Amino acid sequence: MSISALFNSASSSLAAQRVALDVTAENISNVNTEGYSRQRVVMETAPTTTHNGFPLGSGVKVAIVQRMYDNVLNKQINDGTTLQGNNDTKLQTLQQIEPYLNELSGNSIGDAMQGLSDSWQALSLNPAGLSERQTVLGKAQVLVDTFHQVRDGIVNAQTFTDQSLTAVASDVTSTAREIADLNMQIRTTELISGNANEIRDRRDLLLQQLSRQVGISYAEQPDGMMDVKLPGGETLVTGNTYATVYTNAVGPGVTTNEIRITAAGAPPSAANPAADTNVTASIGGSGNSKGEIGGLLYMRDTSLPAYLGKLDELAYNLSYQVNTQHAAGWNLNNNTNIAFFSPATAAAPPAPLAAYTGYSAAISLAITNTNDIAAADTNPLTGGVGNNKNALLLAGVANTKVAFSGGVMSSTVDYYNSLVASVGVDVRSSKNLTAQNESFVRQLNNLRDSNSGVSLDEELTNLIKYQKAFEGASKVISTASQMLDTLLGLIR
Repeated sequence: MSISALFNSASSSLAAQRVALDVTAENISNVNTEGYSRQRVVMETAPTTTHNGFPLGSGVKVAIVQRMYDNVLNKQINDGTTLQGNNDTKLQTLQQIEPYLNELSGNSIGDAMQGLSDSWQALSLNPAGLSERQTVLGKAQVLVDTFHQVRDGIVNAQTFTDQSLTAVASDVTSTAREIADLNMQIRTTELISGNANEIRDRRDLLLQQLSRQVGISYAEQPDGMMDVKLPGGETLVTGNTYATVYTNAVGPGVTTNEIRITAAGAPPSAANPAADTNVTASIGGSGNSKGEIGGLLYMRDTSLPAYLGKLDELAYNLSYQVNTQHAAGWNLNNNTNIAFFSPATAAAPPAPLAAYTGYSAAISLAITNTNDIAAADTNPLTGGVGNNKNALLLAGVANTKVAFSGGVMSSTVDYYNSLVASVGVDVRSSKNLTAQNESFVRQLNNLRDSNSGVSLDEELTNLIKYQKAFEGASKVISTASQMLDTLLGLIR
């Protein structure tokens, strides 16, 4: 091997070790950077040459700066993040309505129903008593107000979820735009044989954030660009173009926002609800089980309306029972057939849906005068004002079984308790799922860190290794230089 070959071999080593040192420094610098994937330098021998019939290497070259990346693991993390975002959103909404159905607070519907029953019982002891009659009206008003309060709490939660869809849809569009921009940067960088590893890391992090917002499927194309689709198959990102996801108000009412998506463009065309695709039914995945959007849609369109329906039916059936029994009695004005609650409750339980929809908001007292309370079962003109038989029957109404939808026979007290229990079960189930998802995603992220994360111990070891290799190559150059000086000295 000639002296010039020594120089070439050593200089190639200097260049390779310098790249390795640069990559090691980059790894150390990004040890705390979210989404960063560790990089490593893959070296290979330079092409061999033949010298005196023997093949000899001509140094070393950097084959590739490799990103430590596991596509399958990242896909699992994104899938887990989608479920986590969905359950987190459901739990947050459930926790908004949980206080309204808290039996430990002392101001629940259950307490109000018990208070009304106790007031009827107290009236039975003194059927003509003014204070007892006033207490009945007061307790009844408390019950009415509590129904209104609980309903308002659920409706407010429903309104909040509806309004939140706009913010999430905007975030989805913003993230899609960034992914499209990074697609173009990756393609341009790699076309000129550049290193786009860190741009890919940024894109992967955005895909994970997007997965939390909405369920997605994605695939990388041969040119390095990533195509992203929504659960219904609609294109969100393709190449350097993206689509706009937005909400469109179709009110009036609580659930006023539908979700639509434009065609992909760079930038996409302006929103046109008449032409854009309505993805409200599909963007949340099967059963609205994917992403924050799916969680919001499930709570808005399924879970909260179910609670409202039960609350309405409870208010209607209780009102029907009280009205029916009260109308059978006589008041101090010698009148009968007087309703206690309004609106009128003509349809007997189980009432059709149209009869009780919205009843928990509409319920009010039909009487305001204490003399209108029918505590007797006969006309006071003949039975006297001390008759208390109807008051006793009214005191037991809340515990009398009545038919609810689905053929369920239950007292209004038990039905309310089942409603409270169902919310409690949903909250507990959501908390368990949230904890499981957090644990699952954390475990996957730990796995990713072990595979793709930066280990300072390993990098410091590499730093010493590459430094020593650099020093060794420098020594070869120094030695070759001395040899060359010796030869030149012989010539002189």
